[in-house]
Amino acid sequence: ERMRSGFSIIEMLVVMSILILLTSTLVLYNRAGERQIIVLREKARLIGTILRAKSLALNTLIEDEPACGYGVHAEEGTYFIFSDRAIDCGTSAHIYGSSSDEIVLDSEVTLDRAVLFESIGAADMLFVPPDPKVFLNGGTALDEGALVIATEDGTSRGTVTITNAGQISER
Repeated sequence: ERMRSGFSIIEMLVVMSILILLTSTLVLYNRAGERQIIVLREKARLIGTILRAKSLALNTLIEDEPACGYGVHAEEGTYFIFSDRAIDCGTSAHIYGSSSDEIVLDSEVTLDRAVLFESIGAADMLFVPPDPKVFLNGGTALDEGALVIATEDGTSRGTVTITNAGQISER
């Protein structure tokens, strides 16, 4: 009798199909994890920007020409810190857009191209010293505003919420 050595073509095809299945599962799992990491990173950047605006508002009392407050303005795909430079702080609109408002240098952030704002519950969040008092969309009637960051395909999302008391939370 002759000894057979090696594997048959059927055995090789079975092994190859199992390897392909495992590899494709790993690649798909890695893509989902990558999208979740991008959403988490963008949430952290947004929270950092809001906290920076809050800190700037608390420090306005030591400026030579103090601003009425500092806030964050969010719009499609970007957000930035602005200073409310109204002549009379009592009559300020407390939103970004007037001619006296200034964008704070190096504060503009563009979202990663893999994510977008799914919803913007408060496009303007303004902190007015000394408390700081918080104005959401120009007023104090709104209890909280949420910014939802999601992947373009909607498979992963994260929410940053700010209350009218200045508390920032994420989920």
